[in-house]
Amino acid sequence: MRRRTWTLSILLTVSMSSAPGVGAAPPGTPAPPPKPFDASVYAARRDKLMKALGKGIAVLYARGDEDRDGYRQDSDFYYLTGISEPGAVLVLSPAERTYHERLFLKPRDPDEERWTGERPAISDSLRELTGIERIGRTGALGATMEGLLRNSKILWAIHQPGGPDDPEAPEMTLYGKLSSRIPGVETKDRTDLLPAMRSVKEPRELDFMENAIATTIAAQHAAARAIKPGVEENWVAGLIDLEFKRGGAVRPGFEDIVGSGHNSTVLHYPEHSATIQAGGLVVVDIGSDYGHYSADITRTYPADGTFTQQQRAIYDVVLKAQEACIEMVRPGVFFEDIQRRAEEIIRSAGYRDYFPHGIGHFVGLDVHDSGLYSKPLAAGMVIAVEPGIYIPERSLGVRIEDEVLVTPQGHRLLTASLPRDAASVERLMKGE
Repeated sequence: MRRRTWTLSILLTVSMSSAPGVGAAPPGTPAPPPKPFDASVYAARRDKLMKALGKGIAVLYARGDEDRDGYRQDSDFYYLTGISEPGAVLVLSPAERTYHERLFLKPRDPDEERWTGERPAISDSLRELTGIERIGRTGALGATMEGLLRNSKILWAIHQPGGPDDPEAPEMTLYGKLSSRIPGVETKDRTDLLPAMRSVKEPRELDFMENAIATTIAAQHAAARAIKPGVEENWVAGLIDLEFKRGGAVRPGFEDIVGSGHNSTVLHYPEHSATIQAGGLVVVDIGSDYGHYSADITRTYPADGTFTQQQRAIYDVVLKAQEACIEMVRPGVFFEDIQRRAEEIIRSAGYRDYFPHGIGHFVGLDVHDSGLYSKPLAAGMVIAVEPGIYIPERSLGVRIEDEVLVTPQGHRLLTASLPRDAASVERLMKGE
């Protein structure tokens, strides 16, 4: 039975040097979860968003998911509030005279709370905790919106609505109802604002991300030591999750990928049901979640501890492509130019048809984080660079993935402490 708790971020009082994480506790001692941010951090983000919107009204629904580790809030909502309350709704009205932000929470249900945990009453202590003065229940949302729209006939869409085959976003459903009732209401698109804000990381966010990276590197070390013929993929995945918990993670940033042999050629291999066989490769693509921020690191290991000549030749092509792409990372560079460089190198080696995916993605609150891929890179962004070659007919897959911070002058490899070249990977597996 899982007890769901209502949480809000609190003051971040630790720096990277003293934050709980890998190395902060004696070996074998689990680190505590991170201390979350102060409510003022989220208030500043809301203020920045509202200044960009100007007049008009924006609505954002909490649309998180329940999984084996509990409730994980939608990242846009979490970025603006720090609140992990299911069913909450945020309303921003920057042109209003007095109150520019409102929070609506689901009605309390004593019977439900016996199963999921007690939820807070609306009170001054809750207002102080959230940093939001006007808090009500979701039953009052419609009437409140009608009142606000008397002064402004503009509704801003700020959350990505999804594809044409996806269920309609609750914001769009609400906007449609309001537009049908109030003449002259217009919906406008500003879905570019949150990706632009979220993609440039604040120093406090980078601290959390580096802790997630450190924990993930420790988990890669554990995987490298465990991989050998006869070991179950599921056993390796279990050791990885143990390291995540040891580092202070509540959950992984995404489902672990531990694919051996033919499974190494499946890009997002969903199972851990095979036994590692001699002569194969093992792709380990993992990321810890530290304080809601994810890491994403991939290494490819030879099951026997040593690459064969053929495996090493392909591994070296992937590494060459990755190093060339990482070298390109700097402000002003476009993702598509980095992609083209990887394709050129892999094509020249004769394996372009075996490189079916993009070169990388933004990383942050989500492992595939929000960002504007059509815009150039800017300082403060964190991206994953992950070329790969996958040859199903040979049961041979290689992927190498690292995280890179875009700096004002160029870049910094955040995952530099984890070996990447073939010889160093072999030494890592031997514990050297």
